[in-house]
Amino acid sequence: MKPKKCPRCGAVLLEDAWEHLEENEDGGFTMDAFPVIICQNKCGFMREAEEFPTVIAQQGDDRLLLLYPNERGRILEMEDSIIWPPMHYQSLLSSGDWEDYTGSHDIQSLIENARDSRAALLEQPNIFQFATSELSQDAFLCWLMSWCEQPFQMHDRALNEASIDFISIIFNLHKIPVPNIDSIEITRQFESLDILAIVNNKYAILVEDKTFTKDHSNQLMRYRDAVKKEYPALIQLPIYYKISDQSHYRSPESAGYIPFKRKMMLEILKRGIKNGVQHPIFVDYYRHLQQLENKISAFRSKPIEEWDAFAWQGFYQELQKEINGNWGYVSNKKGGFWGFWWKSAMFEPYSLQLEQRRLCVKMKAAEIEDKVPLRSAKKALKYILESSENRDLFLQKPSRLRTGKTMTIAERDNYLYTKSDGTIDMDRIIEELKKY
Repeated sequence: MKPKKCPRCGAVLLEDAWEHLEENEDGGFTMDAFPVIICQNKCGFMREAEEFPTVIAQQGDDRLLLLYPNERGRILEMEDSIIWPPMHYQSLLSSGDWEDYTGSHDIQSLIENARDSRAALLEQPNIFQFATSELSQDAFLCWLMSWCEQPFQMHDRALNEASIDFISIIFNLHKIPVPNIDSIEITRQFESLDILAIVNNKYAILVEDKTFTKDHSNQLMRYRDAVKKEYPALIQLPIYYKISDQSHYRSPESAGYIPFKRKMMLEILKRGIKNGVQHPIFVDYYRHLQQLENKISAFRSKPIEEWDAFAWQGFYQELQKEINGNWGYVSNKKGGFWGFWWKSAMFEPYSLQLEQRRLCVKMKAAEIEDKVPLRSAKKALKYILESSENRDLFLQKPSRLRTGKTMTIAERDNYLYTKSDGTIDMDRIIEELKKY
């Protein structure tokens, strides 16, 4: 067999042994010794030697049972060149008709060329699993836009076209045809604005990137004013880049920013890959956004018991298409929840709130009151329960009436209807909620 080479200097690798001596609490010593591979040139490379298994049984001429240390066994399919996950070798022996091994295969070579069956189930490592901050996403957007200039076609035409596609969407959202891009100057954190991209010394693309947060403190208008002060002649094209979701976009829209949402970016990334983009950063970002999209869409396919925060957000967004309400995270002493709230058509002036699996009727104190008077709450509760009884709304009295500025005066726990397979029946849920 051809000797293996050192990955650092190219010299031959040699078998050796390594010893580790450790002092015990009682003053004695424990020695651990194991085989290692070292570099013949002593460049410093060394690693534990891989212990190749022995073949202990076979099924026909194509299937071998391999025995590893610690009584682990693995099955090697030679025809398809697949090696299956480890199990105790006795379990494997008892699961089939095995015969004594009579062959003389080069096991090391077979294993090195075999595909591990577990690989198909593993999610490929993605840089955006670790680069999760807005700054990392800013870096991707800057990197993508920087590919738009014409000379980069010589390096990667598909990536150049994907970059132009992204920029053209921004122009078109502002009802402006995208120009032939002769130059682009990209600045990060311009007066705290995430990205400022100046195209052809005529247009200023302002990107405020909000990954899992929202705008605040009139920051969006401040950014526009700062750009106008520095570049008064440029035509501004502000976008509010958002890969997660929020209940509404009234604040950025009032500042002249057009929301650029996850689904829009996914379409650009899909087109890029379809047109031949293979750059791993581009592909990783697509996979990152698609995984997020899958999590948010999971409310359609997963049982309610398996929903996470993203699934609840997806559910509330679907409700919002039919019911004029808002949603978001509600923090409280118990840890908080994702909620959806809207005005009740049946029980004016009360409001309704979904606290994930619970439907609540809410009563708010008057402006001059610190909290809802208990007498008023009980009166409202009586009216609501009587109406519920007459209209089959299944509302009940809470286990305890807790008075406050806003309080729950009635509730229902079973509003989430499901189909026979355990997934939600969205049409029936919407129909039921509209009764309130």
